[in-house]
Parts: sequence; structure tokens; C-alpha cells
Amino acid sequence: MILTNARILTFDSADRVLDSGSVEVLDDGAIGSVRGGRATDAHAVDLQGRLLMPALINCHTHLYSTLARGIHLPGPPPPDFPAILKKLWWRLDRALTEEDVYYSALTGLIDSARCGVGTVIDHHSSPNACAGSLDSVERAFHEVGLRGATCYETSDRNGRRGADAGIRENVRFLERVRPAAQVGGMFGLHAAFTLGDRTLAACVEANQSLGAGFHIHVAEDVCDRSAVRRLCAAGVLNEKALAAHCIHITASERTALARHRVNVVHNPQSNCNNAVGIADLPALFHSGTTVGLGSDGYSPRMWDEFKAATQLQKVRARDSRVGGAEACAALFRGNRDIVRQIWGTEVGRIAPGARADLLLVDYFPPTPIDSFNLFGHLLFGVSNAPVDSLMVNGRWVLRGGHCVNLDERAIAEKAAARAKALWERF
Repeated sequence: MILTNARILTFDSADRVLDSGSVEVLDDGAIGSVRGGRATDAHAVDLQGRLLMPALINCHTHLYSTLARGIHLPGPPPPDFPAILKKLWWRLDRALTEEDVYYSALTGLIDSARCGVGTVIDHHSSPNACAGSLDSVERAFHEVGLRGATCYETSDRNGRRGADAGIRENVRFLERVRPAAQVGGMFGLHAAFTLGDRTLAACVEANQSLGAGFHIHVAEDVCDRSAVRRLCAAGVLNEKALAAHCIHITASERTALARHRVNVVHNPQSNCNNAVGIADLPALFHSGTTVGLGSDGYSPRMWDEFKAATQLQKVRARDSRVGGAEACAALFRGNRDIVRQIWGTEVGRIAPGARADLLLVDYFPPTPIDSFNLFGHLLFGVSNAPVDSLMVNGRWVLRGGHCVNLDERAIAEKAAARAKALWERF
């Protein structure tokens, strides 16, 4: 397949912008040639001058939270982060059934696709529907057609039996999933403050033969301060680990994260919503840490996370010059580096050999666009443009703003029925 007549943002090593170019998509889902000019092949797909770029990546989210949208919490608002967890999220995940897990993931992934996200890294929890839950999430990935990974959030908050069930579900899924699968796995942990030493050691031991990366919340709130030292000592944090948040950390802990080559994922909108603080992105980048961007389940729109990350750093530093470069690097370089580091998959660039995960948007720039002013167009233009199409692994997932192989309205109606019953149990 040849995609032609598109303005192409390559996000390759030179961040080339091709005003009118063509991309070859091979039968195995990889990108072949990338060249300027229109293709003369009679079977080429004319993109009508729209903007073609790599599909976006969300490096940390919770698909199980989708059915909580609009839920009512009786009584006074939770005063702090631990109270939010106890009053909302830990009650919600205990109420989930197997069908809830599937429909929550399915609708969350449809939303992601419609927002131009081709890769989603999920962090799942459903204590009373634990066994086999990751298969339900994986099934949703395949039906929508997105790339990604999932894991089970092991924690001691539901007792010894709940922790053991979480370990078993992680091990079972990781033993089954293929190394180069479109939907991969990680070993999920909640956070250091809900994991006792015994459970933490059991997780590390269970993962030794699997060699998977750990996916865990780190220092999201002051209640999890000093998590970096404990997790490094336990053998959790390494080059395959995803450490979400890393807000309440010291300079020496940033150095430790860089030394262990840990992948940090910033989640700015969720951090605002929970009032837990703002991660110091410039300091993390300066330490040499790989930093990506996620949503923590707040929204499927990674463009909004990009904007929030940019603006919050300016507010934090009280300096209008900071934030943009770090936010841009996190979304477009850090996220692709994380996927390559953990799974060996080349996404996030339009170059020969990379996977054909491509995003087409209705953006016709009113001013010149090149590699030097690309950030301004991304922040003030591309991020606001309607998504037309999404391709993952060389196959169309979205065309004309709608999923190719799914009845979105019927799925939304079924999800709403599941949500109503879930809220009643909640």
C-alpha cells in the first residue's frame, strides 16, 4: 500500500517535514520507503493533503476506570489522595465483573483510537474478577486493533489472598503472551505504600524467570515518599520498569532513577485532578532519565496531556521559557524510546523499518511549517485538529473518524448498561 499526497511529520532523527510526500506500507505492517512527491501508482491511497504523522502513544493508563465517568460519590469530597483512593478507585475496582472489565477496556480503547492513540500501556485492577482479567483486556485490544500492553496491579490492600491472586494473574498472562505480540505484558504493582516486604519479594521472585518489566506508581503523593530507594533495593526498578509519576522525589533519587535506567511516566492532568503536585520535568531530563507521557486514566487525549505538561512546567518554574521542550520530548521521543526499550518495537517515527502506526489529521497549516517551528504547530495547531484516520501495524483502525470494524454506538449502549449496574453495586 502506498499512502500519498500528504504533508508528513516524520519524527525521524532530523524531524523532517515533507510538504507533499508518500509512505510505503509493507504487507508485514512495517514502513517501506518514505519519499517526497506524489506517488504515481494507480492503487495509491490519496490522503488529500492532510497531515500524516506517527500515531500517539499513552505510556500509562487505567482502562478499568472508563466506566467511572460521571459516577457520583455521596458525602463530602475526599480531602486528600489516600482518601480519593479509598472512596473511589479501590471501591470501584472491587465492584468490577469480568464483563465490566471487557467493556471498560473496549470503550476506553475506542476513545483512544478516536484521539489518535495507537499504543496504550494499561495498568489493570479488578480484585473480585482477577483470574483471567488480563485476557479480557487483551481481547478488547485485538477487537479495536490497537497496540499496547497490560498487567495486573498487585497490592496488599486486599489481603494476602488478593496479593497472591495478583501475582498469579501476572505470571499466567506473561507466560502465555508472545514476546513480539501486538499486545504485550508487564508485571503490575500498585505502589510501594500498599506493598509489604513479603509481597514485594514474592513479586520479584515470581518475575525472575519471566524477565518482564515492572509497572508501578512511584512517589505520586507524599504518602509514597522514599519509594525510589526501597524499590531500587528490592530489584523492581531497572531499564524495563515503568515508574509512573515520580513527583515527590529528591535529587539523589532522580540520580538513582537515571543510574538504573528507569522509565518515568509523567501524568500531568491526573496529578492536577488529585492535587498531588507537579513533577519537575527539567530536573528529570537533566539527570538523564528517560521520561514519557501518560494519562493515568484521566483522559484518552494525549494532546491534552502534552498541553498540560507544557503549561504546568511554566507555572511551576514561574518561567515562560521552560516546559515546551520537555513535554515535546516526553510525548514524541520518550514514549517511543520506552516502547522500544521494553518490547523492542519501533514505533513513533515514519522511517523505513519502523512499524506503520500512523495518524492522519485534518490540519492544513495557515503558516509555513518545518523542523524549526514544529513545536508551535503541534501545540497550537495539530493538537486541535480533527482526527481523520488511524493505522496500526499497517491496518486501518479508524477511517473518517470512526472505527473500521466495530459498531461504536452499540458498544456504548452495552457499556452504559454495565456502568449502571456497576454504579448500583458501588
